[in-house]
Amino acid sequence: MDIVDALIEHHGVLRTLAQQAEADPALFEEYQRHLVVHHTMEEKYFYDFLEQVASARKDSLEAVNEHHIIELILKDAEDFPRDHERFPIKVEGLGEYTAHHLDEEEMDIFPLGRQVLDPDDLVELGKLFVEAKDRLLSVKPPEAPGNIDTSGNVARRSAARGLGIGSLKK
Repeated sequence: MDIVDALIEHHGVLRTLAQQAEADPALFEEYQRHLVVHHTMEEKYFYDFLEQVASARKDSLEAVNEHHIIELILKDAEDFPRDHERFPIKVEGLGEYTAHHLDEEEMDIFPLGRQVLDPDDLVELGKLFVEAKDRLLSVKPPEAPGNIDTSGNVARRSAARGLGIGSLKK
């Protein structure tokens, strides 16, 4: 499987997780893990190579910038209370932006990658992407306690970062 096919296959997983997380906030962390791993490995095994091709550089840089925007949306939702009525709206917005990004990659950037990168390289990069993705997704990090204040007590994390609909006002 080449890198484009591997990325498109994982895009299907991301779309499914987005819908599931919107319906069940307990699944948000799994969606978040998949997005972070996907973007990190996609940049390493696809965009780092694509941006070296002059005709694809701008599109590559734009896609990586969209990854950054998705990560900002993730950070905003990360500390938001899962039981708050607005949390599903945050996940829905994240899913919509992510879906737009995935569609753009599949329609525009991946065909460009197939045109400008060597087919044998695409296959090798696909193997590396799948191996790295699977390995990283198998790791479950322990929960962090939140911020620790100078007295050594666990401090309550901010409930919202104040971005978008992040306000807890009614």
